[in-house]
Amino acid sequence: MNITALAVAAGSACHRDAVWHAPVAPVRTVGGGVLAAPPPEASAFPPAAHEASAVRWMQGPAGDRARLERWRAGVGPVVVYRPDSMGPPPGAAALRDLPVVSWNTNVGGGDLDGLVDDLRSGRLRDGDSVAHFVLLLQEVFRRGPAVPRGLADRPRRIAALPPRGPRSDVVEVARRHGLFLFYVPSMANGWEADGDQAEDRGNAIVSTIPLAGLTAIELPFEGQRRVAASAIVPGDGEAGHAPPLRVVSVHLDNRSVLRRVYRSFGSGRTRQAEALASALARDPAADLPTVLAGDLNTWGPSAWERAVNVLRAHFPQGSALNVPTFAGRSLMVGRTLDHMMFRLPVPRATSQRPSGPSAGETERRAAFVPPLPVRLDDARGSDHYPLLARLLVGDGG
Repeated sequence: MNITALAVAAGSACHRDAVWHAPVAPVRTVGGGVLAAPPPEASAFPPAAHEASAVRWMQGPAGDRARLERWRAGVGPVVVYRPDSMGPPPGAAALRDLPVVSWNTNVGGGDLDGLVDDLRSGRLRDGDSVAHFVLLLQEVFRRGPAVPRGLADRPRRIAALPPRGPRSDVVEVARRHGLFLFYVPSMANGWEADGDQAEDRGNAIVSTIPLAGLTAIELPFEGQRRVAASAIVPGDGEAGHAPPLRVVSVHLDNRSVLRRVYRSFGSGRTRQAEALASALARDPAADLPTVLAGDLNTWGPSAWERAVNVLRAHFPQGSALNVPTFAGRSLMVGRTLDHMMFRLPVPRATSQRPSGPSAGETERRAAFVPPLPVRLDDARGSDHYPLLARLLVGDGG
């Protein structure tokens, strides 16, 4: 099958607080697989106004720019993947009952193929198969020649093996299952050993539904480079049915650099959460219903961990989980690190002004049933449990 991917440069400079569109880079397709195109030359940034664009970039603060640049040097281009065979568009019924999963996959250690298979087969919904879904992923990886091997700030390599089969990068998974992908690398995945391919890792949004409004949000630097991924899942285009939905995948730092290590207990993540909330409020999609989910690494004392409260002030719906979401063996065992938050329209009815034959009718608007995220009990080889929420659209009245 001929697979097409759009690759967009992930690492180019822009002015502080400026928002600009990264130009689409050339595309190469190879025998049913995809190779991301190399980043454009530095002189191509910021792009000219007439250039085509696919991803909207919001860069981190100017004071962190030097550190961010050194980490950025280790990542390849953003990947926007669209399968050639897309099938019919989802109907209103599918969009009115949309499962959304958030999961830190531990850089390939989690069985992402198995999760997709379980969703589609109905094993996660009491036998009720799922045609359409959205995955908000953290710590996914991409391997191949598009990832640079030169000098860069790099973390240690993570290469845990999943319960079945070899590690699969997120582009391979999207290709195998015919899914749409928006992958934003944050950092290199360590140094490759002899014979290994270079890897980077970061956040991704994977969906059975085409994605629009692609946005990458670089967060303030604390311990590692972090970039949140945001996209729009289009609605069905009919009033009173499923509205467009903004989805955001985020991963905050678990610790800060040594010279400000005290911020590891919470204030560093608070700084990143405040920057993310501000960026999302400036986004053109700010008024859309929104799902924000990810690994917030909230392991510190509750009195110091304000990141969740900062984000909940903007995305207040969805009850807090009272179960551990970390499945690994470290000091964070038993902690709730992963969260799903929502800002969705509530049921309401707006009376129309009496006029003409429809006087007295009520305008019905789409509204969501209050979502209840749950933790899935199988970590599938990752050190985090997946979280699942069903977005149910009811009547607006």
